[in-house]
Amino acid sequence: MILYLTSSSKVNLLDFIEIELEMPIKKLIGSFSLNSFVVKDMRFYNHVRYVAIERGAIKETDKEMVQALLSFQMMYKMRIIVISEGLLESSPILQELIQADIQNVVIAEKIDKIQDELRECFSDVGMLRRKAEREFISLEAMLQLAPVEEVTQFRFNCTNVIIAIAGCDRRVGVTTTAFNLVCWINAHGGTACYVEANSNNHLAHIIQLFKPKQSGSAFIMEDSDFYFNKELNQDYNFIIFDIGVLKERNLQEAFLNADIRILCGSAMPYELVGFYRALERCQNFSVHALGLFVPDNIKPYLSQSISKNIVYCNSSHDLFDSKSNSGIFEMFLKEHFI
Repeated sequence: MILYLTSSSKVNLLDFIEIELEMPIKKLIGSFSLNSFVVKDMRFYNHVRYVAIERGAIKETDKEMVQALLSFQMMYKMRIIVISEGLLESSPILQELIQADIQNVVIAEKIDKIQDELRECFSDVGMLRRKAEREFISLEAMLQLAPVEEVTQFRFNCTNVIIAIAGCDRRVGVTTTAFNLVCWINAHGGTACYVEANSNNHLAHIIQLFKPKQSGSAFIMEDSDFYFNKELNQDYNFIIFDIGVLKERNLQEAFLNADIRILCGSAMPYELVGFYRALERCQNFSVHALGLFVPDNIKPYLSQSISKNIVYCNSSHDLFDSKSNSGIFEMFLKEHFI
């Protein structure tokens, strides 16, 4: 199957491919934030073979789009096809895409040439564009060349402290936050594991993608242990429970009984009421409120209308990111430092 993100003006561009290859196309029509789509929505299409992205349907700048595609490559193994009609072969974004090994890029302008390039992109081998002859440093390479930061190591004075992370709604970043927190603790001198405490089955999809080694009940990814249930191999400083969506009534026991509770919310207009009501359900016990994917101009409104105690996170598009919200994680756990 082909997943096609497109603007309304290019909605029929791949119809001939569907006929020639007898391969169904799932069309998503509109204007998309690719960053948000990769993090929140792509997991619902992890069965597709190709992802075709029409440049006119993406809101991000060229650099932001390349960064989002790099994140996509880390999480998924599908062929990416970028359609950007009229793009010059010497353009920086094309060279960035090639350096990132995204070589299936359609740049022709006339429809017959566009179709020829699309056929090549969807062939068994795919399009093989040559890298530029001149020296070119990709965005990913520049990030790798950045000075290596010294990672502070802490000593923790606790055993099996339960941290429960829930969301006020679906797709607000609970699983990513839980993964990131596990990786942060393990990178900063502690021990932590992840436990899937919901029925979303995200961990199964992640394991299917990364195919990690298994030790006992744990699946090991990026030197961290991930479990489907509470049958753990050993003790840890912290056990991170991924609660999923916080229930309307009869809040999950794993959340209620946790030593530390974190509630995640986002800031789309239709999500604000859910965030407010979820915090109301938690008013009788302590909870850290996290605002994820919140634009700067919306933050004052959330702090005033929902809670002045909301802590705003940096967007993370990597399940194993231990850096983006280091200061916030340190603040939550500092009482357990020696």
